[in-house]
Amino acid sequence: MKHGTTAGCRIAFLVLLSSAALFAQQAAAAGKKVKPGDHIQECRSCPALVVLPSGTFVMGSPASEPERDVDEPQQRITIPKAFAMAATSVTWNQWEACVRDNWCDGAAIDLALRSNADGSRNAQYKDYGRGNRPAVGMSWYDAQRFVGWLNWKTGSDDAYRLPSDAEWEYAARAGTTTAFPWGESIDYNRGNFGLRGHGDRGPYAEGKDKWLDETAPVASFPPNAWGLYDMHGNIFEWAQDCYEADRAHAPLDGSASSEGDCSVRVFRNGTFTSNPYMQRSARRGAPYPATTRGRNYLGFRVAKTLE
Repeated sequence: MKHGTTAGCRIAFLVLLSSAALFAQQAAAAGKKVKPGDHIQECRSCPALVVLPSGTFVMGSPASEPERDVDEPQQRITIPKAFAMAATSVTWNQWEACVRDNWCDGAAIDLALRSNADGSRNAQYKDYGRGNRPAVGMSWYDAQRFVGWLNWKTGSDDAYRLPSDAEWEYAARAGTTTAFPWGESIDYNRGNFGLRGHGDRGPYAEGKDKWLDETAPVASFPPNAWGLYDMHGNIFEWAQDCYEADRAHAPLDGSASSEGDCSVRVFRNGTFTSNPYMQRSARRGAPYPATTRGRNYLGFRVAKTLE
C-alpha cells in the first residue's frame, strides 16, 4: 500500500472517530434530563435555548392596568410541563445558516424589506445591520420554514416550533404580575423601546437604550429572571396561534390556539418604534396576515417541546 493511501485512510479513520465521538456526546446530551435554568444549543447555528419551568400564571391584564386593550382578558393558564425557549429572537446569522441549507428564502426576504406594499422600491429602506441583530421581515410561514430547518438539522422530530401566545407571555413575565417584569412603568435601561408617549414624533432614546429608530443587537440589555433577553422591546415576534380577540376557545394548558381566524396570526412584544403601552407583558399585537413580509420590526424566536 502506498504511503499516500495509508495516510488517507488514517485521516478518514480520524474523521470517522471524531464523528463517532461527537455523536456519542450528542446522544449523551440527548439522554440527559434537563431542568429549569439549563441551556441547550444543538448545533453551531442553532438558537441557544433556556429551559423554563412548568407552572400556573394569570395571563392578560387587570382592568386597572393603564392603557390595557380589550384583547387582554385575564385567564388562569397552567403550563403542565417544562419547555425550552430561545434566549433571544432569531438573529441574522442564524437565519442565513438556514438560507445556506436552502430551507429559508433569503432573497425573497431581502426583496420584501426593500419594497413597498405595491412592489415598488422603498427609497426609505435602511439596513440596520445583520450578524447578531434580530432577523426581521419574515412572514409567519417563513418562521415555520426556519422551525422546519431546525428540526431537520437536529433530528428533533417536530420538537422545535414557535411559542404559543400563552407561553410567550408566561416567559416574558418570568413569575411577575406587574405591567412590566420590573414594575409598572417603562424603563429605558431595560430594552430598545420607541416613543416616550402617544404625542411623540420621531425616535427616542434614554438610559442604556442608545439605538434610535433601529434594532439593537440581541442581548444588549439585561435578561429577565428566567434568562431571556429582549422580551420587551426591539422587535415584534410571531407566535403560533390563530388570532381570537377574546381567547374564548384558547386552551388553558398554554398550548397554541387553532380557533379564530387562522389567516392571521398573533405576534407579541413591542418594538424600537412602539409606544410604551405596547411593551407591557400582557400586550397582544394586532394580528397581521400570516403571509406578511417585509416589516423591518417583525421577526420571531423559537421554542422547543421537551420529552
